[in-house]
Amino acid sequence: MTAIFDSPAETLGEHIARLAAIEADADSVQIWQPMVVPGLLQSFAYAAAAIRAAAPALPLEVVDERADARRKRIDELGRPGARSISVVIDESALHRPVGGRQALADQLEHLLTLEALQPSLTVRVLPQGGEEHPGLLGAFTLYQAAGRRAVFVESLTDSTISSRPEDVAAYASAWERLTSLALSPQASVQLIDGAWGALCRRGKTTG
Repeated sequence: MTAIFDSPAETLGEHIARLAAIEADADSVQIWQPMVVPGLLQSFAYAAAAIRAAAPALPLEVVDERADARRKRIDELGRPGARSISVVIDESALHRPVGGRQALADQLEHLLTLEALQPSLTVRVLPQGGEEHPGLLGAFTLYQAAGRRAVFVESLTDSTISSRPEDVAAYASAWERLTSLALSPQASVQLIDGAWGALCRRGKTTG
């Protein structure tokens, strides 16, 4: 575990492999995402659109491969056991039509299904119109495995996996603040269901 957390990764392949190893061994995963539904919970069409938006030069077959890999991650993490997966999503992500309105509707339905069927998964929504918070600076994921913690932060051109205590402490504090502001799991599911229902009704009206 120490090697996974601390070993450097010079190439993209090594970096992805290291992140996958941390994720697979994690006892807990805590995800904050202010812009889109997190990759771990994305449906295929939504994932493909998100990947194309971030990397428009990627060949279509690579986009499809990555989208399919994202779709399968929750199956691996959702295996029975002690692992817990906690997600906080900004409410704006429920209304951003990544891939179009139909793709978003399918994504929200997928999100509701995952929340209902994966006992290790907790999804909470940070409502719009709230006060300022440290999550405004961007998305992050905290991992804990065998008593150790690491944080993953990604930007358009770079991504970082850090186990430095000061980095982990800063993001853990941000996570605590976000969860204190987020809706309860039950209220979050109701909000997601309402957004999904509105999209479905709109589709029938305009179809």
